[in-house]
Amino acid sequence: MGRIEEIGLVTRVDEEGAIDLAMRLYGHLLEAGAKVVPEADFARLKGLQGGRSLSNMDVDLVVTVGGDGTVLKACMLLPKPETPILAINMGRRGYLTEVDPEGAIPALDRCLRDEYFIEEHSKISIFVNDEHIVDALNDALIAPAIPSKMLTFEIYQDYQSIIKMRADALIVATPTGSTAHSLSAGGPIVDTSLNSFLLTFICPLDPIGSIVVSAEKDLDIRVPSPAVKTVVIADGRYERGMKPSSKVSIRPSGHKAAFVRFQKPFFIRNLPNIISRGKREER
Repeated sequence: MGRIEEIGLVTRVDEEGAIDLAMRLYGHLLEAGAKVVPEADFARLKGLQGGRSLSNMDVDLVVTVGGDGTVLKACMLLPKPETPILAINMGRRGYLTEVDPEGAIPALDRCLRDEYFIEEHSKISIFVNDEHIVDALNDALIAPAIPSKMLTFEIYQDYQSIIKMRADALIVATPTGSTAHSLSAGGPIVDTSLNSFLLTFICPLDPIGSIVVSAEKDLDIRVPSPAVKTVVIADGRYERGMKPSSKVSIRPSGHKAAFVRFQKPFFIRNLPNIISRGKREER
């Protein structure tokens, strides 16, 4: 995996506990002789030298302190998408994270000793009218700009129509994203080793479950409503408005997200947590 020389440090800056932990990690890494690059907002907040924006963080390892949102932000903005990420959970669910705060310093030491493995996760490339706009790890949400409006979705694979449906919105998720927004909307959990797209309609006019399709075929979504403006939201972070009757295309990305792991893979580790979450919500 190679020697780690430069480590980027990214934290939520709206939560005191995350900031305090990030400062402890910053000091520990400096004592260990590592070169630490704090994210620009964090550096400004704490008066640290050498801060860089995520989009300029060309490093050997990125450490995120926060929840899944912090991880998704890093995955979307890093200049080298395959940069390994060690994610420390300061959020609520932390499906994408690897260790809790008490395990953060031991985890960093294991990284410096090269005692970890890399787990890759597929991403999707999102196009609007054949223009690439962004890559996403979890999902693309296609929704009306005005929430009270419904949309008609015409979905094609390899130019063949597979379904036409009216709904409030549509989520196109990766297997990784099947445990996120899609799951909350009633979608299934999909093994992250599968090469697939997951289509989950939000409040469809006709009752229909989620559809899992192969990611080896081009996926195109047309929204023919002539007067309804539409937005595409990637991983809850990037938003792009579309003109009426636009086309959204989803393709497998040429890049993957890379996560530092010490224990069981993502799918095996998270499945019991997701099941127990569902049981709690049923009570």
